Amino acid sequence: MATAEAKTQPEQKVNIWSGFYKKALKERQNQLKLAFPNLFPPTSPIISKASFLHSPSSGSVSNLTESASDASIHLHEEKFPITSLDEHIADNMIENCVGTLGLPVGVALNFNIDGKPTIVPMAIEEPSVVAAVSGAAKTISQFAKGKTFYTKTSERNITFAQVVILDVPDDRLDENEKKLNDMKNEIITYANQYCQNMYSRGGGVVNMVVRRIKKNERKLRPNQVVISSPSSEWLVCHFHIDVCDAMGANCASTVAEGVAPFLADITNGRIGLRIVSNLCTERIVTASFKIPVEKMKYKKYTGEQVARGMIEAYELAEDDVYRATTHNKGILNGIDAVALATGQDWRAIEAAAHAYAASGSSETVNEPVKGHYKSLTSYWMEEVEEEVDNTKVKQRYFCGEIEMPIAVGTKGGVLKTNPVYHYTLGLMGHPDSKALSAIFACIGLAQNFAAVRALTTEGIQRGHMSLHARNIAIAAGAPPHTISEVTDYMVSCNRINLNAAKEYILAHELHSTLRKHLEGDSSPAKPPSMFYFEEYVPEGEDKNNRVTLNIAFQTLTDQPTNIEFPTGTHDDPVSQLLFGNKDYTWLSSIIVVMDKFQFNNATSGRANLVLAKKLKFLSMLINLLTTRLMTYYPKQTTRFIERIFRHSKRPKSSTSSSLKNKSQQPSIDKYLTTIQAYANQQLQNPNIHLPGPISAHSVPSSSGLSWSVPDTGIFRRNILDISDDIKNLSDPTLIQVGFPLLLALWQVFELRVVQWVGHSSLSSSLLEEQRKVISSLVSSPIPPYKPSEVRPPALINGAAKQQDPVYLNLFKRFLPIHSKRFQVTMVLLCNAISFDPTLINSRRIKFLLALGSYLEWELAKDHDLGRLGRDLLLIQNQNKKVSHDGSIGNGITNSFIIWKEMREKTNPRQNMFHFEDDDDTDDSISTPSIVNTIESVDNEPFYQRYQEEIKQYLIETDHSIIKSQLFNTETCLLFSKEMLESTIDEYQKYYNVKDLLENLSSN
Repeated sequence: MATAEAKTQPEQKVNIWSGFYKKALKERQNQLKLAFPNLFPPTSPIISKASFLHSPSSGSVSNLTESASDASIHLHEEKFPITSLDEHIADNMIENCVGTLGLPVGVALNFNIDGKPTIVPMAIEEPSVVAAVSGAAKTISQFAKGKTFYTKTSERNITFAQVVILDVPDDRLDENEKKLNDMKNEIITYANQYCQNMYSRGGGVVNMVVRRIKKNERKLRPNQVVISSPSSEWLVCHFHIDVCDAMGANCASTVAEGVAPFLADITNGRIGLRIVSNLCTERIVTASFKIPVEKMKYKKYTGEQVARGMIEAYELAEDDVYRATTHNKGILNGIDAVALATGQDWRAIEAAAHAYAASGSSETVNEPVKGHYKSLTSYWMEEVEEEVDNTKVKQRYFCGEIEMPIAVGTKGGVLKTNPVYHYTLGLMGHPDSKALSAIFACIGLAQNFAAVRALTTEGIQRGHMSLHARNIAIAAGAPPHTISEVTDYMVSCNRINLNAAKEYILAHELHSTLRKHLEGDSSPAKPPSMFYFEEYVPEGEDKNNRVTLNIAFQTLTDQPTNIEFPTGTHDDPVSQLLFGNKDYTWLSSIIVVMDKFQFNNATSGRANLVLAKKLKFLSMLINLLTTRLMTYYPKQTTRFIERIFRHSKRPKSSTSSSLKNKSQQPSIDKYLTTIQAYANQQLQNPNIHLPGPISAHSVPSSSGLSWSVPDTGIFRRNILDISDDIKNLSDPTLIQVGFPLLLALWQVFELRVVQWVGHSSLSSSLLEEQRKVISSLVSSPIPPYKPSEVRPPALINGAAKQQDPVYLNLFKRFLPIHSKRFQVTMVLLCNAISFDPTLINSRRIKFLLALGSYLEWELAKDHDLGRLGRDLLLIQNQNKKVSHDGSIGNGITNSFIIWKEMREKTNPRQNMFHFEDDDDTDDSISTPSIVNTIESVDNEPFYQRYQEEIKQYLIETDHSIIKSQLFNTETCLLFSKEMLESTIDEYQKYYNVKDLLENLSSN
C-alpha cells in the first residue's frame, strides 16, 4: 500500500469560501471563475488577474484573497460550462435518446486531503448531503491531527477480468488447474495483446489467478428442469489488469473475450462468461482522521458524549444488517454524488462497496471470507501519550476510518464525450485515478461522520428537513426569489409539506399584488411576515374542508415574524401578545355558539360553506386583534382605523335609501350613526338602509390572483406609516406586528368577499358589516354626561315612547354599539352564502340585519351578566376602571356595570364602583400583559347582591317588541320560532346565566 505524503501548507489567513452558501448562483459561478482562472478563462476580462490575486508562492486556491470572493466582476454574460448535456452529444451516447435529465451540481468545501485543500463537485438532488460533508470536513480540517484527512491507496489500479471454463469434469479439475498455473506467463503474454495501449503505458495484465469455486445446492422450484453438469466446481481464471488511470471495465472485458479461446484450447473446456468483475479488491482505498475527544463537542453535547454515541452507532452497524444497510447508504450518498459529477460508473462503485461490506473477501486467498453485511466505516477511541510544552500528557483521540474498493478513472470512457467532466475534474486539480479514489473515500467518510454525529445528537431531521423544505418550495412553484422565504416559513412552523408551501406562495403573491397597488410605495422591501391559522378537526372527521389561513403581512420589525394563532400549548410570546388568553379552544367554542342559529334553506352540500366558515374565522380574528390593540393602545388604534377610512372612496349606493349619506367618505362616527339609527327603525320600514357596493369593481374573475382591488383605505399607501404611533413607546412590538397583521386580515377578508360572494347585495352587506364591527370596537359611543341633557324619545312603530330618563337615553346610544362588537350579524351574513342564490334578495338581507341586531343584544346581555363577577373583582381588587365613554381602551365595558354607574351617577354615595371622572391623555401605557389574572369567578354572590338592579336593567333594556316583530314578516320562513328560542337558550347556557334569567322572570 502506498501512503500519500502530507505536504505542510501555510495556514490560511483568509478563507475565500467562507459564506459561499449564502451567495447567489451567479456569484458562486463568478467566484469559481476567479479561483480557477486557467479552468474558466474569461473570453473578455474586464479586470486583470493581478487585481484580485496575491502574488505569492503557490498560486493555489488557498492563496486567493478575500477580495476574490467579494469582488464585483463584470464579464460578458456567457453560459457557465457546468451545465446540462448537449442533446446532440446525448443522442450519440445512448440508444433511443429523447432528451437529457439535469441534476444540481454543488461543491463540497473545507476538505484538506493529505494536506492539500480540495474542492469537490457533487451532483445530487437530495438536500443536506453537500452541506453535511462540508460541515464534517470543516470539523476535521480545524481540529483533526494534522488538520487533514489521511489516505492510502493500492500500489496499482488493478481491475479483474473473469473467464469461466465449463464442462471440465471433477477428475480433470486438478490437472487443468495445474496446467493453467504452469502456463501463467505464456497466458499473460497472450492476454496483453488485447490491451496493447495499456501495456505500453506500464499497465496491462500483470497476474492471473486460477479459482475453483464450490457449487452450492439450490432450492428447486416446482416443475424445474435441472441442467446436469460434469463438474461440482466452477473453474474461473481471474486476470489482474493494471488499468493505469482508467476505470478499466472495457479493457477488462476486452481481455477476457480475447484470451478465452486460448484457455479453451488449453483445458478442452467450454467457455462461459467473459466479463469484468466490479469487486475490485485490489483497488482498496482507506481514509482516516483523528480528532481530540474534547474537540468533538457539538451543539449542546460534550465531546465525550458525541464520541461515545458515534462509536455505539458504528458498533450497531457492525452487528445489525438493518442498521448497516442505512449506514452504508449514507456513505454512498456522498460518493455517488461525486461519481455522477465526474463521469464515473457509480453503479460499479455501489456494487463493489456492498459486496465488500457483505463478504470481506480478499483476492489473496482462493475462498472468500464469508461474513455478514457490515459497516464500511470504523470508529474508535484511543489514548496516547504526547509531549505538550515539554510535559508528557495522555491525549484521547476519536478515530474514524473508511476502507472500501473504489474503481474510478480519469482517462477514457465518457470523460472525453461530455465536456462538463473537464471542469468538474478541474475543480479538484485534475487528479489521477488514485488521488480521485482517495477523494471519494474522504467524501464517504465525511458524509458518514456528519450523519452519525447528527443521529446521535439532535437527529437528522432538523438539518435535513430544512433543506428538504427547499425542494418542497420548488415543487410548489415558488418563484426563485421566494424559495428561501417559503423554506424558512415551513421550518419555523414545522409544516414541511406541499400544502403549507402553496399556502405561503398564495399569501406571498397576494401580499405582493396588494403592494403593487400602493401607488408610489418605494419603501425598501423586506420579506413579509406570516400568520398561520388552522382549524382543528377531531380525529376521524373529514379534514378536506378544514379551514387554514396563511396570511402574509408587511414586516415593520427588523426581521420577519412568523406567528401561529394560539393553540393553548407552547404558544410563542408574540402570538400571546397579540391575542392574550384567547386561544383556538375559545375561538372555536364561541363560533360554535354563534353558529347555533340555522336557516331552513341553507344548502349543506354547497362548496361555499368553506368560504362562509373562512370568512367567519377571519372576522373573528380581526375582532380579537382590534380588541387587543384597543385595550393597550386605544388612541393609536383609533387613529389607525380613522386613517384607513379617511383614505377610502365610497361610491354612491345604487339602492334607494332614505338614510343615504351625501358624503362619500366613511368614518367611525358615520358608521356609529348608522348602527344607532338602525337600532331605532321599524323592522318593516321599506326605507331601511341597505349598504351599497363598497366598490365599483363588483365581482371579478375567480381565476388566479387577478382580482381587482377595492377602492378602500386598507389598500392605500402610507396606511402603515406608524412612526408617530410608536415614538413614545418603550416596546412597540404590539403595534409593529399588530397593525400590519390587522390590515392584512382585513384585506384578505375583503378580497375573499369581492371575489367569491356572487350576490352583490350580500357582498356589499358583508363589507359594510365588517366596517361597522371595527367601528364599534374603536369607538367611544357615550358622550360626556350632561344632567340637563334631554334626548328626543325613541320611536317604536311610529309612536312616541314614554320619555326616558337622561341616563337611559345615553345608555341606549351605547347599547347597540356595544352589542355590535359581538358580530352575530356578521355570522348570519356569512351563513347566507350557503343559500341558494335565487333565494337571496335585498329584503331577506335587511331581515338578516334586523335579526342579527337583536341576537347581538341577547349575546351581549348574556356575556355581560355571565362576566359580572369577574369584572367587578377586576374593578375592586385590581384597580381597573369602568369605561366612561364605552370605549374598550378606557376600561371595562360591561353593559350592566355601565348602566348602573350612569343610573346612580347623580348620587355619588350610591356609587359602588368608585367611578372617577379623570381625563387621561397620556399615550404612554403599561406593557401589555399576556396573562389572564382572573380565570373563573362564582357569580352567584353578585347575582344575589344586585338582583333588583339586574331585574331593572333587563326591564329598561327590554327587546321583546323587536323579538315579536321578527315573526310578523314573511321572511320568518327563513327559520322557525323554535330555532330562535333554541339559539337564545344556547347563549344563556354558554355564559351560565340561564338559571339567573329564569329566576328573575319567575319573580
